Amino acid sequence: MKDKRRGSFFNNYLGGDVFSKKTVIKQLPFVLYVVFLLMLYITNTYIAEDINREVLTKTKHLEDLHVEYIYNKSEIIRMTKQSELAKVLKDKGIKESVEPLKKITIKNVN
Repeated sequence: MKDKRRGSFFNNYLGGDVFSKKTVIKQLPFVLYVVFLLMLYITNTYIAEDINREVLTKTKHLEDLHVEYIYNKSEIIRMTKQSELAKVLKDKGIKESVEPLKKITIKNVN
């Protein structure tokens, strides 16, 4: 009986009976399910590539902003040095104080 089935199986494939209307209709839900899964897989791949591309773009932009931040911070530090402030304020007529600071103390009158 097994040999008859095996022969029948090979005869169906080689003879073209596999593509008969009855067999195709029977297998249609499974074929549609496989096609649906393939479409999901392809869509997922495209979405993952888009996200990866976006992450790389944002990482590059973040690196550029970090470099700009460091440059601006160093410029602010340089511009707020006492010698730089004295140069800028000298042009505006404000002189640097040469007298030391004095401490003001108030005695308790009670």
